[in-house]
Amino acid sequence: MDENNFENKENIEENGEDLGKTQEMKSVQSVIGDTHSITPREEFTEMNAADDLSKTLLMDSMRGETAEPVSEEYIPEQNEVKRRRKKHKNNINHTRTMGQVFLGVVISVVAIGLGVFLSINVVKALRDITGMAKPMMEAEIEINENMSVDDIVNSLHDGGIIEMPSLMKMYINITDKKDSEDYKPFLNGTYTVYSNMSYSSIIETLKTKKTYTETVTIMIPEGITAAEIGKLLEENYVCRAVDFEKYYKNKLNKYDFEEQIEDNPNRFNMLEGYLFPDTYEFYVIDDLKKNPNFDTSDYAKEVADTMYENFESKISKSMKARMKELGMTLDEVVRLAAIVQWEGNSEDNWGKISSVFHNRLNDPENFPNLQSDTTFTYIEEYIRPKITSSNKDKMQAIEDAYDTDKCVGLPAGAICNPGLDTINAVLYPEQTDYFYFLVSDEGNFYFAQTYEQHLQNIIDAGLKPPEDEENEGASQ
Repeated sequence: MDENNFENKENIEENGEDLGKTQEMKSVQSVIGDTHSITPREEFTEMNAADDLSKTLLMDSMRGETAEPVSEEYIPEQNEVKRRRKKHKNNINHTRTMGQVFLGVVISVVAIGLGVFLSINVVKALRDITGMAKPMMEAEIEINENMSVDDIVNSLHDGGIIEMPSLMKMYINITDKKDSEDYKPFLNGTYTVYSNMSYSSIIETLKTKKTYTETVTIMIPEGITAAEIGKLLEENYVCRAVDFEKYYKNKLNKYDFEEQIEDNPNRFNMLEGYLFPDTYEFYVIDDLKKNPNFDTSDYAKEVADTMYENFESKISKSMKARMKELGMTLDEVVRLAAIVQWEGNSEDNWGKISSVFHNRLNDPENFPNLQSDTTFTYIEEYIRPKITSSNKDKMQAIEDAYDTDKCVGLPAGAICNPGLDTINAVLYPEQTDYFYFLVSDEGNFYFAQTYEQHLQNIIDAGLKPPEDEENEGASQ
C-alpha cells in the first residue's frame, strides 16, 4: 500500500470515529435538547449525584471541542479523596450538633427547674415577709432578758407565726442595726402576735411597751418609805418592787431637785424623800399576775417619774425663797421633814417638833446630835437587813451616817417620804425654846427646855426613866 493510500485510510478511520461520536452526541441532544433550555453539562449535574465522576467525564467528551477544557489541576483521584474527607467532616459536624442540642436541652431543663424552685421560694419568702396569704394563727410570745434575737425568732417560728426563721434573722440583721439612731431593743414581756403580720409589724410589736387598760387607784400615805411603796405597787400588780427600787436607789439626773442632793456615798437610798405621797391611778400589769418574774422596769420608771414630777410641782417659788431665808437647801428640808413626819402625827405637834430640831441645829455646840429615835428605827428595818459579810464595813459607815446619836446634824438621807404638811412645818416651825420632847403611850406630847424638865416629863408620862442620861435624846 502506497503512502497516500495509508494516509487516506487513517483519515477515514478518524473521520468515522468522529462521525460516530457526533451522531451519538446528536442523539443525546435530540432527547434532552427539545425539553430543556439548560446545557447538557447543567442537566447532567442536576440529574446525577455530585460524586458520579464517570458520567461527568462522559458528558465532557460529548461536548467535544465546544466544551471548556478541563483544568490541568483537576485530578480525579484527588477529587475522590476530597469527597471522602467531606463526608467524614459532615459526620463530625452532625455529632457535634447532636451534642449541642442535648446540652441545650439539659441546660434548659435545669434552668426551668431552678426557675420554678426560685419562684416558689421567692413567693414563699415574700409571703412570710409581708404576712399576706398566710393561714391565720395567733401566738403568745414571751421575751425575757436572757433571750437572744435567735431565741426570739425561733419562738416565733415554733408558734407558727413565721415560716422562714433564717430569713427573718437576716431581715433583722439588715434593717435593725444596733448602731442606728432609731434602734430600740426588744422589750421583756408577753406579746400577742399573728401570722398575717409583716416582719416589720412583728418587730415593732415586740419592741413597743405593752399597753394595758385596767387601772388601779393607790393612795401613797405620808411618811411611807420607798421600800413600802414598792411593796404596795407590787401587791396591786403595778410593777415589781425590785424594779421600782432601781429608780430611787440612785440619782436619775433628770429633775431640778437632784442638783441639791450631794453625792454622799453613805446615802442609803439617794431619792428617798422625793416620792411624793398622794393618790395615784396606775395601770395594772396583767402579765405580772401570770408571771411574778415579769420584768416591769419600764412601768416602774413611769410610776417613779409620776411621783417625782408631782413632788417637783409641789415645791413653789415661795417655798424655795423661805429655804433661802432659813439657810437650808431643799434636800436638808426634806431630810428634816422626814424625821418630823415620823416623830409626830398631826399638824398640832409637827410645828413644835420641828422647832425642837431647828433649835438643836442652830446650837450645834451644845446639841451636836439630833438624837431622834426614828432614825434608829429606819436603821433596824432597812439598813441592817442589807448587811452581808462582804459589805459589812460599807454598811457600817452608812448606819453611822443615819444614826442621829452619832452623826452631827442631819442624817445622810431621808428616812421616809414626807408630805407637804411636814415640809411646811419645817419651813415654818413654831417659835419655842424647846430642846426635848416625848410621847406617852396614850399619844400625848411633852416638851421641855432643859434636860431636868425632860426627866420629869418622862415620869409624868408614866414612862421608865433612862438608866444612862447620856443615851437620852431629844425624843423618846
